[in-house]
Amino acid sequence: MFDVFQAIKDYPYLGAGLLFLLCGLGLPLPEEIVLIFAGYACAPGVLPGPMSLPLMMAWCAGAILLGDLIPYVAGRTFGTRLLRLRWLRLFVTKKRLATFDRWFRSYGDYVIFIARFLPGIRVVAFFTAGTMKTSLNRFLVLDGLGIALGVPLLTWLGYRGAGVIDQVIAEVQQVERGILWAIVGAVGLLLLWIWIWRWQKRKAQSRTRRETFVEPQRPIAELDQPPSEPPTDQGPPAAPTGSPAAPPEGPPPPPPGATPEKPAT
Repeated sequence: MFDVFQAIKDYPYLGAGLLFLLCGLGLPLPEEIVLIFAGYACAPGVLPGPMSLPLMMAWCAGAILLGDLIPYVAGRTFGTRLLRLRWLRLFVTKKRLATFDRWFRSYGDYVIFIARFLPGIRVVAFFTAGTMKTSLNRFLVLDGLGIALGVPLLTWLGYRGAGVIDQVIAEVQQVERGILWAIVGAVGLLLLWIWIWRWQKRKAQSRTRRETFVEPQRPIAELDQPPSEPPTDQGPPAAPTGSPAAPPEGPPPPPPGATPEKPAT
């Protein structure tokens, strides 16, 4: 909010005019705040040079009217085709457009005058008025009437309440500094907690790696012995005990009572 005042303080007329034009383009900034600060800037002692309150009122009124013409002309020229633009759908949704279409059909063009005093819906109302081909003269009359009632009142309140605004600015600045230090402290505590958590996690992982034991597949004694060699061929196995002995080598002996053969000559 105080950036708005800083812009008006550095460039009183130009800053206020640019802010109102940006509001006409959809800037989510209430025009009432800009008007109050514009009147506050004209109070004695706020700015180094003298500022004219009537001139500031006229300047703000012209800038607001020019900013209101931007959505009106866009709606009258391009219609709902502009809703194809993604950034425009953030402000002018189909649901809002249908709502204002019903309002215009129910209450007529007086919706333009009513919307001038309702922050947040002005852009949609003026864009809808353009899409419904509202007469330019009628739009200027209704919108200009709302501007003529609101601009002098709000700038005068900012001018007359300069002392109160000074106190509010000082108190809010102290609160902002307190909030800033609170945010810095919270971020520092969060970073410290993350560092401690990660340090404890790394410490637990290293302790787990040291204490891990893998049981071997075979006993340690078997792992130390060399592998056994297969048995060699030791010949035919010995005859079992009690089995008949093998026959002697040579011709078998003659039976008893047989005459031995003479060897041939």
